[in-house]
Amino acid sequence: MIRVLILSGFLGSGKTTTILKFVKMLNDADQKVAIIVNEIGEIGIDGGTLETSGIPIKQITNGCICCSLKMSLPATITEINNLFHPDVLIIEPTGISFPEQILNQLFEINVMMMFSPITVLVDVSRLETELVQIPNFINEQLQEARVVGLNKTDLATPEKIKSVEAFVKKINPDATLMHLSASKDDESVRRLYELLFNKDNSSLSSDYDADLMTKQHLDSIEMSNVTTYSALYHFKAPKTFSDKSAGKLLETVVTAAGADISKINPHFVGHIKMAIKVGNMMVKVSQTSVSNDRKLEAEYILQDTVFYDEDDEIELRFLSAVTNIPKEQLTQIVDQSIEVFLKAKGFPFEKHEHDDDHVHEDGQTHS
Repeated sequence: MIRVLILSGFLGSGKTTTILKFVKMLNDADQKVAIIVNEIGEIGIDGGTLETSGIPIKQITNGCICCSLKMSLPATITEINNLFHPDVLIIEPTGISFPEQILNQLFEINVMMMFSPITVLVDVSRLETELVQIPNFINEQLQEARVVGLNKTDLATPEKIKSVEAFVKKINPDATLMHLSASKDDESVRRLYELLFNKDNSSLSSDYDADLMTKQHLDSIEMSNVTTYSALYHFKAPKTFSDKSAGKLLETVVTAAGADISKINPHFVGHIKMAIKVGNMMVKVSQTSVSNDRKLEAEYILQDTVFYDEDDEIELRFLSAVTNIPKEQLTQIVDQSIEVFLKAKGFPFEKHEHDDDHVHEDGQTHS
């Protein structure tokens, strides 16, 4: 029987970082783990990050599991079960999904499963802004949780943490609350891990059925007010271009994009994330808000510096998913931010969009 954990939470709440920590703990416990990553755009980033942990990944892109990929999720889980026979399956849905709708689909699958409590992560340092931007969406996510992880406590004052805790208890008084800092405090993640993967803390589908049978279907994407845009660039750089060079480039680009987006919506929340793979090193830089002097988050996975040969082509992937901004303006801002700095570096580049076949070369469109 597979133990299934649905780890949900709004964009940028720390789901991928937390999952990576869980995977190490599960591997140490001799548990075989598989993950389904459901990313918003056509161009996936988090799946590539998780693959560095050496576990099987089935990456689902272009939409939310619970609304546009109803046939894909059961098939994916059946395939994973047949091929890998995992002890544990972790599902990381998009940040703009409702976990109970995903759970409802799992009941249709002819695979024996038991369920860890539905868990929703909250960025405590950013929740106040989220409630201004998307109050109905955040409230619904929290109401569906049986465990709420109050994450990124290292970025918030004790007063703010207490305020968030009181709010969550008001919205969902039955939920178990856990404080953690997934990127800074492994012990806090372990406490959450022990709660979620305790043999006595699991449910069969029948424990959820009564609640879900009477649940009204909600459109999570519409309620999130999130605009998304993703694509990838290929560019050439000199052999001195290293993982540190990639990090500096991404930090500059993400900062510029975030600043321009904030001119349209000063209180946006969501996720601007970009990744470059340099040899066997994945460099990822992201920003989830510009409010309250929000800093960039940078990850260097496999800390070996790898240099490129002159003829190597480097891939830059990005996903921008932010609240309350028109798609045309978001697209223009992100493209311009990337292309301005690639041109300034003198790096020849091509842009590839998955959802159409044309390529932009150095800013020129070709049909």
